[in-house]
Amino acid sequence: MEERILVTASWKQGVAFAVKIRGHELLADLPPEKGGGDLGPTPPELLLAALASCSGIFAKLFADREGITADGIEVAVEADTVSAPARLANFRVRVTIPGLPEGKRAKAKAFVESCLVGQTLKAANAVELELG
Repeated sequence: MEERILVTASWKQGVAFAVKIRGHELLADLPPEKGGGDLGPTPPELLLAALASCSGIFAKLFADREGITADGIEVAVEADTVSAPARLANFRVRVTIPGLPEGKRAKAKAFVESCLVGQTLKAANAVELELG
């Protein structure tokens, strides 16, 4: 099932933007050393947060399906900033599922790797910019 997702961002102050997603709002900003007021996470941090939370949700769904407690599920995500062109690269996701039996590790890995954000980052994507 294809679905279109819409997120909007509106300038607030300095370089901070209010990001609206469905009925939710959060602020994105830069730290002071990069000219911001540190009112919220940076856009690259939000991208990593999307990957971490997507992976975590899939880990929880897997745990539920396999009868494993979700207590203690944690996800850590890192990426390197690189240049030419400036971007994030070398994403690393570490998922901890306490109580995961050794015999289900490969199945869990395959399931968690199927999260939409991770799959999006693995695929070559076009980004079309339109100025209004």
